Amino acid sequence: MMPYLYQNPENPIDCRVATALGIQGMSPCLQAILTRLGGTTPSGFRTTTGRAIGLVKQRAELRKNTMIPPRPHPYDAILRSAARRPELWRIAVQILAALALGALVTPVLYGLIGRMAPALMPVHFGPSGIVIGATPGGMFVLLAGYAVLLVGSVVLARRLHNRSLREITGPANVMRRQFFATLKWVALLSFVAMLLPWDSTDSALSENLNLGMWLFWMPFALLGLMIQITAEEVFFRGYLQSQLIASTKSYTLGVLAASVLFGLGHLSGAVEGTAAIFPVVWAMLFGLLAGDLTARSGTIGPACALHLMNNATAMVIAPQQDIMSGFGRMVQTLDLTDAYSDPKVIAFQTLLLLATWLTARLAIRR
Repeated sequence: MMPYLYQNPENPIDCRVATALGIQGMSPCLQAILTRLGGTTPSGFRTTTGRAIGLVKQRAELRKNTMIPPRPHPYDAILRSAARRPELWRIAVQILAALALGALVTPVLYGLIGRMAPALMPVHFGPSGIVIGATPGGMFVLLAGYAVLLVGSVVLARRLHNRSLREITGPANVMRRQFFATLKWVALLSFVAMLLPWDSTDSALSENLNLGMWLFWMPFALLGLMIQITAEEVFFRGYLQSQLIASTKSYTLGVLAASVLFGLGHLSGAVEGTAAIFPVVWAMLFGLLAGDLTARSGTIGPACALHLMNNATAMVIAPQQDIMSGFGRMVQTLDLTDAYSDPKVIAFQTLLLLATWLTARLAIRR
């Protein structure tokens, strides 16, 4: 007898039998199955080959059915909640309600606060026109007023779409972890950017708050900024973007439409002509990048970190005089029309925004 292809003391397989059946070169596993099922003759193997093949197929099917399913995308949970009631008329009602809150309810609230405490009035008329948030108290009230939008967005999302706050923002623990992971790296990048040389002269800056007062107001500034950016991110990225994606069945349309509306919300009369276009277009680009981060991460945490760092550097370091400058350590007296028409300023601001977006993506590893 020739050497065994598979050695089994109780039921050996002869090489000649294996040659007759054409099973030479089979894996030891399959050979063992044939050995347990059949006898030692070719006829025994032939009668059991079908049983062996059936058993192998059953095992393969079992392995296929017990495979671990692919991990769902982090954004799927938010989109599933948005798909419950995806009708466009519901979105239109929510947008109109947000406009009403911003144009009617919030100004009335500011007026009531101004009557009770004139120093906290966020908007008043100055020698050069309308002054917005020029005092620390007024600036805090201005930012805290975004709580109206935040509460209104959450309540209406529940009523119109049956969506809870966590279904808009994403899981709280994941959102918190992604927020701080993004914030520390974006803050580092912003600090490095502020060290870069500028063409502006010292005469364009003047002191607004001394260091002691500035540090005193910082907790209020951070609290106000958190209210503001959270309200905007909940409405535009958490609610509106996901709801538009669910309604249009298109990521591109949903992100674009939410970003355009976000940009239009930054229309301002502070500048005129073509310079007035840059802040709007820049805000649209910011909306696109923040929306991309939200879709990649599955929470609004990274977008909130990006938004907070952007607004903090704009409002607490050296804001424009008489325009949301109450928390500024210094204030700028540059002509915004000239600044927003300068190609170097436009290029730098755009590249810095893209750099912060890439940094945020590296922070969340997506």
